[in-house]
Amino acid sequence: MAYFTLSDGVPLYYSDQGQGRPLILLHALMFGADFFWQKNVPELAKSCRVIAVDNRGVGLSGKPNQGYTIERFAEDLHELILQLDLDNVVLGGLSLGGFTSLQYLKSYGADRIGALVLMEMTPRLPSAPGWEHPTFGDFPEEAAKGYGSMLRADRSIYNDFFQAAFLEPPQGAELEAMIANTYLTPTDVAADVIDRMAELDVRADLPNIPVPTSLFYGYPNNRILPTPLGQWLNEQIPGSELVTFEQSSHSPFWEEPDKFNAELARVVRER
Repeated sequence: MAYFTLSDGVPLYYSDQGQGRPLILLHALMFGADFFWQKNVPELAKSCRVIAVDNRGVGLSGKPNQGYTIERFAEDLHELILQLDLDNVVLGGLSLGGFTSLQYLKSYGADRIGALVLMEMTPRLPSAPGWEHPTFGDFPEEAAKGYGSMLRADRSIYNDFFQAAFLEPPQGAELEAMIANTYLTPTDVAADVIDRMAELDVRADLPNIPVPTSLFYGYPNNRILPTPLGQWLNEQIPGSELVTFEQSSHSPFWEEPDKFNAELARVVRER
């Protein structure tokens, strides 16, 4: 475990394990990296250098009162890559981490990035005319824009969301540990990020991704992204490859860790 002080003074927590080509893992909304990737990092670190980052506001990183935008997350990532002097990075982002990865490429280019892995990330959360892959299969824009306010009023609604992220929802001590870990993220932080994600639409950016891209998606048993979104993304991103996880909902890294780790290690070797 290590800390790096960002340009605005916020301490950024990250773990750095293994040797070889660097793989950066970017988590989803509210789980810290050590918890989120616990079934993945030890195995992946046997074959490459794995760097797993806590976003500002999450886990063990600093929690300032502002700065919770995708642009700032990408800037934080850029500062860390420069600090560690990383090259030929495989950048792997899940859900929110996918948005951060795409923003990084848009803002800073691909000079230090060798490959991209988008995992369970949708380029647009809410429904829209002609958009066949909204979150939940149907997510009215009004509901998407109001989700942050709902979370601020009743944080427990997120528990329903992340249980739906599993084909077999966690129970007992496992569920308690998950809920406890999410509480390392302040409610306002999570709500601010959700508000921002609900506004995003990066569909037009997909054909311009400048590095080899792999797509990791749970299908056909995904409760959060129930449509063949991965196939659609595969058609939009030139030269991309699609890996599907049939025994997972929105969390293949947790529900099918052996396949997930093997496929991600292959990407690091070959892409």
